[in-house]
Amino acid sequence: MKQHLLRGALFFFALLFIFGDAAFAQSARQEGVVYLRPKIGVSYYLGDNEKSPFTFNFDAYEVDGKFPYAAGLEIGYQFNPRYSLGLGFTFSDYPIITQFSDATSFSSKDHPTTRASIQLAARYLLSQGRIAPYVQAGLHASFGKTAVFEAPPSACLTTGACPEESRTGFGPLLGIGLDFMLSPRASFFIETNANITFPDDAADGWDGKGSVAKPGGFGPADWLNSATLGFKFNITKPFVPVQVLMLDGPSARVTGENGTYTGTTNADATQPVTYAWDFGDGTSATGLTATHQWGQPGTYTVTLTAANKKSSDSRSMTVAVTAACQAAEIVTMTASTMSPDTQTAVAFSANVRGTAPLTYRWDFGDGQTSTEASPRHTYATAGTYTVTLEVTNCGGTVRRTVTVTAVPYEAAICREITEMNSVYFGNNSSTLTAEARAMLQENLEILQECPNLNVRIEGYAAPGERNAQKLSEDRARAVEQFYRDNGIAASRMATSGKGRVAGMTSKKEGANQYRRVDTIPVR
Repeated sequence: MKQHLLRGALFFFALLFIFGDAAFAQSARQEGVVYLRPKIGVSYYLGDNEKSPFTFNFDAYEVDGKFPYAAGLEIGYQFNPRYSLGLGFTFSDYPIITQFSDATSFSSKDHPTTRASIQLAARYLLSQGRIAPYVQAGLHASFGKTAVFEAPPSACLTTGACPEESRTGFGPLLGIGLDFMLSPRASFFIETNANITFPDDAADGWDGKGSVAKPGGFGPADWLNSATLGFKFNITKPFVPVQVLMLDGPSARVTGENGTYTGTTNADATQPVTYAWDFGDGTSATGLTATHQWGQPGTYTVTLTAANKKSSDSRSMTVAVTAACQAAEIVTMTASTMSPDTQTAVAFSANVRGTAPLTYRWDFGDGQTSTEASPRHTYATAGTYTVTLEVTNCGGTVRRTVTVTAVPYEAAICREITEMNSVYFGNNSSTLTAEARAMLQENLEILQECPNLNVRIEGYAAPGERNAQKLSEDRARAVEQFYRDNGIAASRMATSGKGRVAGMTSKKEGANQYRRVDTIPVR
């Protein structure tokens, strides 16, 4: 029954070893820590004195009422989540080491069966799962007293009085186990180890050339084995790499404007942690929070690097820096002419300062607008217009105005006219004759064609005519009325009577040269 239980336990242990890792998700195991590993269990011996090696006969555990215990403590260093190196001390009792089938008087009660050993073992986890199988290997040194047996037949077996000696053995250590992680800092383990001990008589007092139990011997070495369980505790705080989790701050700035940038790192990072900022413009800062301003527009990469003893991490963000806003200012505003005619385009321009982009809006005062910086405009109708320019940028909108007076278009010949027809009247008369009307008609055509041309209308009386002043005025008004009746605005005419003519004139021949009205062009 006991043999079936042991075989079942071994089968279950093998299943956990093979499939245990697949049953659990990956989890974090600490690294860079010092640990303690107390353990306790049972010991078992394979060697020259053992009655039935490899049969796992549980009767062996009843030898003289002694229990085959094993207890130990290991201190070590966990280099990474899988690999560790430990120095251990184990104290074990191996009552089976004196088991002989034909012994008559020999008793393990009368002879020492305990041994102490020191082990240096490297351990490697085959996975990082919550249940992780592992293998271990190393070296051991075993110390203790043992009964020394003579070549068979050994008389001391029948008398029970065998000599004793302190003997030391050395050899390799091999083992397998399962580690059950309870937390990142603690785990429970089950393992079995074999301390292969040389020389052959160091542990059991027999040289392996044959024994009472097995005349052929076990082999060149003895095996001091144990099956134990225990706990592993990390007694130092593990090294935790630093991580930059977040970088916070404004992603858009203007030149000369401060921006505050803050980083967030993992709170459990091993201290001390240093922080270094690179603002992408050749400047730097330290600390978890930094304030910075840029002097030139552009796109900059802000980087925070955090570092502790064995790690570093960085995170970056992009900051777009634009020039500080200079409000728009219209320094000057000009027109190519302030008195254009209705067929001449006026070129407008302005000297404007301020941060780009700048937008323009011209209002020409006649219902027409433009968004060009330097537009050209032709007024269809004569008149006085207020031209308004609005310039807008990041600082707002500014305005400025200029006044333009548009005049009707006139042909080039109008500027060459220096004299117009004079008309003549009968004696003491202010009535226009047919001849006078024909002459005024020619003047009228000129006035109609040249809307920018004004005239002075001056009337005269000849010597000997009655009421010379009034007569000269009546004659001038008669001519004015003719022009007005034919569409010439009164505002274009200045009418006056000059009274009686004084001196001589070159106007026509004869006395009627004094009875006249002159139309004199004026600009």
